[in-house]
Amino acid sequence: MSRRSPSTSRRAGLAAAAFAIAGAVVAVRARIRARTRSAPEPQTYTCRCGAEYRVSGADRHRVYWPAEAPAGAPVLGDSCPRCGAALPAEHASAVTVQPA
Repeated sequence: MSRRSPSTSRRAGLAAAAFAIAGAVVAVRARIRARTRSAPEPQTYTCRCGAEYRVSGADRHRVYWPAEAPAGAPVLGDSCPRCGAALPAEHASAVTVQPA
């Protein structure tokens, strides 16, 4: 009966851990690549007054930016700053949002 030395067992354990970590890294990278490929196209919304907005998010988590506004300047509130009309916040299928 042959017994492994402690250093052989340690090496086998370290090799198994390294393979597990490498597999996890590959899985995470694949997930990130899949998300990047399936990222939704930017969407726009046009208010009844003609103001255009960039839109991100869905349902009540939707964020609106005036078309030319920088990323750090979203609309604060739930109405069009130009005419006061309510910006859509219901389920996405109930809103007509056009891809940019």
